[in-house]
Amino acid sequence: MRCIERQRPPDDGASPGGPRSGDRRPGGPRLAEVYDPARPGLPRGRSSLPAPVVRKAQRKRLLAAVISAVAEHGYPRTTVAMVVARARVSRKAFYDHFTGLEDCFLTALADAQKVILRELMNAPKSLGAKPSPRAVLQAGLRSYLTLCAREPEYARCILIELPAVGPRALKGRNKAYGAVADVLRLWREHAAKRHPEWPPVEEPAYRAAVGAIAELITAHVCAGDAADLPALHGPLTEILLRILAAPLPDDR
Repeated sequence: MRCIERQRPPDDGASPGGPRSGDRRPGGPRLAEVYDPARPGLPRGRSSLPAPVVRKAQRKRLLAAVISAVAEHGYPRTTVAMVVARARVSRKAFYDHFTGLEDCFLTALADAQKVILRELMNAPKSLGAKPSPRAVLQAGLRSYLTLCAREPEYARCILIELPAVGPRALKGRNKAYGAVADVLRLWREHAAKRHPEWPPVEEPAYRAAVGAIAELITAHVCAGDAADLPALHGPLTEILLRILAAPLPDDR
């Protein structure tokens, strides 16, 4: 599925003016930023900042900028010049870190996937001791949907723009989807210990579950409704329980 129209990502608050009025995205760290032209760049030439600090800041800016640039313009129309302009770093600095646009973009998405997996694994920790399997599943879904609502640019990049990059990109996305499928598999194996009556589940079911999540999120991102994604955690819970043959009562 691809969107017919591309909407400009909302202001993320990186500019001096702060967040745009009416922005409904949940708070938290941002994977994508649009740097205002008035925002100062990093010090050039000799400065009081150690070189490793400058390089780390450059890389962070470039990774955030490439996600926002691709989300706004689409991967085929994004250029290195657009990315360095948003990041407020030099073209030389870009090539000190990356071999080209594809390398920068895929690195940004790979780093973002690490953030997502970390949030998925940490989500149940807020539930207290011995949470129910349903509560654990809902916590993970809510965490992922909240992150996508907070990161509409990332959601667009991973779900819509990535196929335009090429085989290496699709291989990376399949690996990422496999990691999420592994999380679902671990969840079901743990839950099944409490429910030995559950039937066995074939391996493709876990991939199908990830695909169902991705399809629904893609539809909302295409419609410009990413802010409403957290409200899907209830319906998605029921869908996943059916796909994974894990009938659990509503224990809210």
